[in-house]
Amino acid sequence: MKKIILVTMFLSTAAQADIIRCGFTEPFITTTYSMTQQTLSYKEDGSGKVKVIKGVSFQIKDAGKFELVGKDGKVLQALKLKNNGSDGMSDTIYPFVVRDSVIGASAANSGVGGCSSNF
Repeated sequence: MKKIILVTMFLSTAAQADIIRCGFTEPFITTTYSMTQQTLSYKEDGSGKVKVIKGVSFQIKDAGKFELVGKDGKVLQALKLKNNGSDGMSDTIYPFVVRDSVIGASAANSGVGGCSSNF
C-alpha cells in the first residue's frame, strides 16, 4: 500500500511539472525542459549561446526516476528525485539529481547537476 501511495505521489508531482531547470558547472550550463513544447534548451551561462533540441519526451521510469528522451531514442537526461541534487559549486540543494549525456563525462562534474521544477 505504501508503494502505491509513493508512486502515485511521484506521478502526480511529475505530471504537474511544466518546466524543469537544471544547473551544471565547469562548463556553466543551464538546461530548461518544457513539457508543453517538448524542447530541451542548453544555455552556456558565459557566452549566452543556446542550443535547443526539439521533440524531447518526458518518460517516467519508476518512482522518482525520470528520463528526457530525444526523437532518436537517446536518453539526454536521467533525473532522480532524491532531494540532494547539486550543481557542483553552489550550496543550493535541488530536488533532482541529473546526469546529462549531451554535456557528457568530459565536464568537471561528469555531466552531473541539480534540477528543480516549477511545481
